Amino acid sequence: MIKRAVILLVLSSILVTLVWVRHQSTAPVNNISTESHVSSKYTTVEYKISKIKGKKYYGKGEDGEEIVFSAENIVSGENIQVDDVVICYFEKHNLGKGLVKVEEK
Repeated sequence: MIKRAVILLVLSSILVTLVWVRHQSTAPVNNISTESHVSSKYTTVEYKISKIKGKKYYGKGEDGEEIVFSAENIVSGENIQVDDVVICYFEKHNLGKGLVKVEEK
């Protein structure tokens, strides 16, 4: 019985330590690129449109990062052509949600 109590105490201590360390550490920063601009609500990244195929737009950033988005993401029906530079807006604290909107620069 004492043996089980000691094991439970040790495991509980380890769990508390891990929770405390996780709470004290900061979340990793998702650095999209060195050319990204940060506004109060969104993180923005500039891409140059390299190809348009149907309603899909393909872009490439200065750092070589590529993006594909649909015409539905474009704000107010702007007429974007190949070699145009666009600004892509992502939620500042939730990049995983995806692209919020796209507008021509």
